[in-house]
Amino acid sequence: MIIDQQSKIPLYYQLKEDIKQKILRGDLKEGDLLPSEREFSERYDISSTTIRRALNDLVHENFLERKAGKGTFVRMGKVKRDLRKVLGFTQNMTEMGLTPSTKVLSKKVVPANAFARDRLGLKKGTKIVRLNRLRLANDTPMMLETRYIRIDLCPGIQNQELTSSLWKVFEHIYGYKPYRHSQNLRIAKISGGSASLLGLKDDSLVFLIKGVTYLENGKAIECEESLYRSDKYDLAFEGIIE
Repeated sequence: MIIDQQSKIPLYYQLKEDIKQKILRGDLKEGDLLPSEREFSERYDISSTTIRRALNDLVHENFLERKAGKGTFVRMGKVKRDLRKVLGFTQNMTEMGLTPSTKVLSKKVVPANAFARDRLGLKKGTKIVRLNRLRLANDTPMMLETRYIRIDLCPGIQNQELTSSLWKVFEHIYGYKPYRHSQNLRIAKISGGSASLLGLKDDSLVFLIKGVTYLENGKAIECEESLYRSDKYDLAFEGIIE
């Protein structure tokens, strides 16, 4: 960390932005303990008032949290997602300056359940691929998703490498460019394995988003049931008042 005493940029802002960028790059990870104000002051020759202002701003922006008697710790800020825009997880995290990654938990050919049959317009007994993935940002669990994929449109997709954008797999492997995606949102409570995978306690509240991806011809190619950590996401919507 370099603090330029001669710069026109305020010292508190230099310190604040340097810490923020280290968090966004993953150099500082969630739960890491920051140096004390005294250590910052001795290391960079800046006043405690300047340090306190930088840290206070980062606390208010949810990048840091203070624990009484223990110190100041890294707390990853909430990911903002505009509900008016359709963004894949990878693009959303990249735009936020975070490093996305995915763990494929399972991918199996199974009979379509009632949810998938209804969303995809399938008959009872139709086989689909059920894909379970854990999505992470800077190695922090963010979302647990279940995707149901039509294998009549995407034969053998369970054998593909599915740790990146599923929509790009549709386009580049099968020639189907997703055209429209509809979603609905509600609050849900989770426990057990799902909570554990997301790093949450039993009975935690999450955002449950159910969605369907359509092709330009109107056919549904896949649908999803995704659990988003409500402590990590800030879902926003803004519109014109009529």
